[in-house]
Amino acid sequence: MRNMKITFPEASDELEVIADATGISTNTGGQYIVAKWGKTRDSKFLKIEIVMDNNEFNVVNAEVTSNEVESAVKTVKDLQDKGKKVKKFYGDKTYDANEVYKTGVEVVVPPKKNASTKRGHLARRKAVREFRKLGYDRWREEKGYGVRWRVESLFSAVKRTFGESVRATSFAGQVVEAKLKFWAYAWMVHLANSVVGRAPGIRV
Repeated sequence: MRNMKITFPEASDELEVIADATGISTNTGGQYIVAKWGKTRDSKFLKIEIVMDNNEFNVVNAEVTSNEVESAVKTVKDLQDKGKKVKKFYGDKTYDANEVYKTGVEVVVPPKKNASTKRGHLARRKAVREFRKLGYDRWREEKGYGVRWRVESLFSAVKRTFGESVRATSFAGQVVEAKLKFWAYAWMVHLANSVVGRAPGIRV
């Protein structure tokens, strides 16, 4: 099981992506502790990040990780290497990083409070200046940032359908099981879209 290849449905040729992470329980309780691969010996949760297609309401990729920026950037670059055009990248302040801007995608991410307008990637510095000029509310409206909350709906749908915890006892098994939840959901949505047209999430 730990060596199985988990392949998500092929992404659209052009897409806007939303990235975020959520916790998957590994036992009956405890606090959210994150270290390498999103888990420590005493952790009760795995942190899994997904990158979703905003228009198709579907999962492009899911990874158990402790570095959301690195994981999301890899997914975007993999899409670009396959000839896909990633038009926009939505995320929370976690993704306010030079590495994200270096992908060349239009980044819709609110800057961190200490974000500099004098250092870092040129596009990021420009984005910080624009955000401060507009203010959050106007920036959110003009950039369409409200769509980022769709990822929360996707998390909710996956957890309602496949549960909020994993049963595997080994860490490797837990990682695979967590990813399989999003893999299964992705293929359900993909097949539903193929048969009956675009489905705004599956409610089971």
